[in-house]
Amino acid sequence: MQTKQSVINSNIRVTVIAAFGVLLMGLAVSETAQAQANQPTPLVFQAAGPDATSIQGAVDAFRASLGDNNLNNPGPIQKGRREINWDGGNPNLLDTTAPVNPFLVFLNNRGSQYKTPGLGLSQAPASGGLQGGLAVLFGNPTYGKIFRAFSRSRLFTPVGSNITEASFSIPGTNGNAPATVRGFGAVFTDVDQPDGTGPVAAAANKGSTLIEYFDKNGKLLFRSFVPAAPGDGSLSFFGIKFDDARIASVRIKTGDVAPGPNDDRQHDIVMMDDFIYGEPQIIQ
Repeated sequence: MQTKQSVINSNIRVTVIAAFGVLLMGLAVSETAQAQANQPTPLVFQAAGPDATSIQGAVDAFRASLGDNNLNNPGPIQKGRREINWDGGNPNLLDTTAPVNPFLVFLNNRGSQYKTPGLGLSQAPASGGLQGGLAVLFGNPTYGKIFRAFSRSRLFTPVGSNITEASFSIPGTNGNAPATVRGFGAVFTDVDQPDGTGPVAAAANKGSTLIEYFDKNGKLLFRSFVPAAPGDGSLSFFGIKFDDARIASVRIKTGDVAPGPNDDRQHDIVMMDDFIYGEPQIIQ
């Protein structure tokens, strides 16, 4: 069993990383991440491994770096974070939702919306549940065994594409006040293919799952592969945080092909779980 982490569980280590993060994190992700020219280098939080404990330290450190969870409180709020876990805090929620595009469920109460160039975006349990979960959603019975939720019980996925695009607004404005955030991170399940660690893999651009961050003008701020871990049901986390709110949108490529085919050596099929991001701020 393999675990890969760039943020250690210890509160002392997290404090050290927060103080010297540009150096330590830069070394940790030098082969997988790229900050753009003339842009500040963000703090990077990443981890991968066989189960939830493998990434819990990195997720908790990222949460702490952003501040308290503001839940569904309307903005503007100067500090804190928002979270989406696709379950509404209820692990017994097992509905599979039909693809929707754009996905606006959390637009008003948490200030984020999601689009895909595919058919739409859906929430579904890893296995079973109403409408059969991922296996029925994608017509592939193997999907009922290869994914794991970080926070029970549903996952989030594009349908008809492997691209998800996120944008932000002030909570409570129903999307009418575009916003930027300091940081954004996401949990992924079953990222199998190498994440570009090491010069050979990086040069070959072998990572299957990629996350890109853009500013209010659509300029790329930062991009990185998401760390991988072998075996079905593995979990990965990747997030970054700037000192100021400069992230206006995020583009995520999950796996190397849209869900549907078997997850095998030719295809890396990846699903998403929790999204965590800084409190949306009015665009300056």
